[in-house]
Amino acid sequence: MNTKLSKTKKCKGCGLPLSSNKKDLAYTPNLKLDYCQRCFRLKHYGINSKDELALLKTSEVLDSLSIKDRDWIFLINDIVNIDFTVINKFKDHQKIIYVFNKADLIVNAFNYAHIQRNVVALLNSYGIKKPTVILTSTSNNVGIRKLFEGLKSLDWSEKIYFIGKSNSGKSSVINALIRYSGSVIKPLTISGYLNTTIDVKQIKLQKHNIIDTPGFNSQNSVLSNLTELKDVGSIRTKQKIKPVTFQIHEDQGFIVDNFCFLECECKAKGSVTFYIPNKIHVHRTKIDNLYKNVRNSINQIYKVNDAKRIDHEHILESTNKYNILVEGLGLFSIKGISKILINTFVNVSVVLIENAII
Repeated sequence: MNTKLSKTKKCKGCGLPLSSNKKDLAYTPNLKLDYCQRCFRLKHYGINSKDELALLKTSEVLDSLSIKDRDWIFLINDIVNIDFTVINKFKDHQKIIYVFNKADLIVNAFNYAHIQRNVVALLNSYGIKKPTVILTSTSNNVGIRKLFEGLKSLDWSEKIYFIGKSNSGKSSVINALIRYSGSVIKPLTISGYLNTTIDVKQIKLQKHNIIDTPGFNSQNSVLSNLTELKDVGSIRTKQKIKPVTFQIHEDQGFIVDNFCFLECECKAKGSVTFYIPNKIHVHRTKIDNLYKNVRNSINQIYKVNDAKRIDHEHILESTNKYNILVEGLGLFSIKGISKILINTFVNVSVVLIENAII
């Protein structure tokens, strides 16, 4: 195989060495360019390609990471799509900063401290003592100064790994730090698709060695059940969230497109707030009509695989407030509910948070 790899130049998007072999992930018709063809199409046209090959390569790179005890980890999470698998994977590492990105979706000047305390309490419940937590938003620079000051205080000789689930906002946070520092470094490529970053990318920022890693992929997401790649990209690239609240006074059903449906038992007064991408629709219905409406909506909105579905049922204290995380979909905030049933794909992670974040 006559593959020409650039010895020094790597793609500014995925981080792989540029190649003139059309079968390679980082193929480019011109080795002098900054981006491989795949990343160029992602950056300018939102077109993703070679997705399965990218997934395999990403897994190889993540398995080969060699993080030492003296290295720092900045663990990035989407605050309405928290990945507890990644948190548990690294929670025993002593030098870690927990960054909860996209905080503008639920945080304002009046509740910042309250939500930060709730996030700390949530991490405490997972056995993490005295975690350092920073809430950030790259869209309005919430927490970026605090993150930058924290970065500056670290020993410049230590490596700093940015780690998180795919599309948690790792590269966006690094770009915000680059802008805040006034550096002339070119920003990293970001997109709503999985596996934009494939290889590790090292960035020198104020003498610090920042390492952007590929995102961890999860098969426990509702989006992993979509059969059309364009649907995944469409939902992810339109991540703007406008919370939708429903006040309820009786038993009520909700259909969240064909991803999941909810049965809520309410005897007095309650509410359900959905923090999900605004492209996804919520249909409110009476319990008596719920299953009829579900049957009518299945496979009508998005093309999904034929995976089995499962009920997640919880008995609740109606006086308490709870959050429910449906991986890949978002966060539901409920109060005044005595019993809830959530039906979704059998592979999807559904987590009930008793100490509500919101």
